[in-house]
Amino acid sequence: MNPLFSLAPSELDPIINTWEQELGGALEISLEITGFDPLVRPNEQVAKAQPVAADPAGKKPTVHSSISGTITNVKKDFITVREEGARIAQPSEFPVADSQVMLNALRENGIDVRGLKEGCTLIINAMPRELGMDAHRILIEEFNEIMLTGLQYLKKALSPNACTLAYPGRMDWTISGCTGHEITPVYPNSLPEIVTKEVTGKELPSEVCVIDATTLYRIGRTVHGRQPVTLVIVKIGSTPYLTPVGTPVGVLLKLAGFRPAEHDRIIFGGPLTGETVYSLKHGVGPDTQAITILRTTNTPTVKDNPCVGCGECVIHCPARLQPNMISRHAEFGLYENTLAYGIGSCIECGLCGYWCKAQRPILQYIRLAKKELAAQPILEGLRKQK
Repeated sequence: MNPLFSLAPSELDPIINTWEQELGGALEISLEITGFDPLVRPNEQVAKAQPVAADPAGKKPTVHSSISGTITNVKKDFITVREEGARIAQPSEFPVADSQVMLNALRENGIDVRGLKEGCTLIINAMPRELGMDAHRILIEEFNEIMLTGLQYLKKALSPNACTLAYPGRMDWTISGCTGHEITPVYPNSLPEIVTKEVTGKELPSEVCVIDATTLYRIGRTVHGRQPVTLVIVKIGSTPYLTPVGTPVGVLLKLAGFRPAEHDRIIFGGPLTGETVYSLKHGVGPDTQAITILRTTNTPTVKDNPCVGCGECVIHCPARLQPNMISRHAEFGLYENTLAYGIGSCIECGLCGYWCKAQRPILQYIRLAKKELAAQPILEGLRKQK
């Protein structure tokens, strides 16, 4: 088996708390707010867990400050906060009411609830998304009661027909009130679409909702503490770091002893599906589970090379698509043409780019086309994902 595709959880080093380390000065976090309306202004004092940006459409989760401090900058895509003081926002209310009220309470406290609906079959996905992205096992193994609190809240909000915990084979993880389902720990079996097929035997049934195990923990912690979760566990190498949301990636790499060279790529997530950051000041998000470094010296460089028509991406596509044709049209801005090749069924596993002999950025082309299509009233399914 290619080790790149193994999802078997590995041994973890002890957790390192970043606020207990010597950072050489006050921590300054960077919170991404692309597409959000800022709720604060420069030089304003903010408390920990205070809302700082909100989605004008009321769909995406509200952004909160993970530290107490002073707003140092407000830009179109980010807000920076310098740590100062120990102010904490007022506790939130989580009334037991109808489904929409309960889900809105989660959204306003930073939880992404898009796609959740009443009467669904709920699947908790505890599979490591990619090789090495397994720090969430700490949450499952050590904070099971918090996970149960999150599940109980969701059951009240959604009244699901059934609840299933999907986990890697031989791990024997359990959450009370969930049936267990072992998944073979090989990529891309961790992706929600594949997990759904493994658990239900159906491809994308409309009655199924899938949430990540980390999200379930965040729901439990938010409801239990009556405040947004402001800390995230990010794995670098074999070491998990407990750090405030928005901590610059450069700070974490320095603590981990990594010195990026010129043209090295720093990725939030894994090498197949993660996203490269443009600056070491880029802050980790609430969903960031790992930071991956791709060294220029030993990693093939992705280029805008022409497709050679080898068909490797088609052979290895788990969604049975033609990524070569989708990427060709997307490359030249013919986004609507990609609809004829089923772009909406792409699960963004990244295997097409991995197997590409021409080293084309196939997944990036597909994501670009999806983004452009989502801005047009022509593909309802894609608009709902954004």
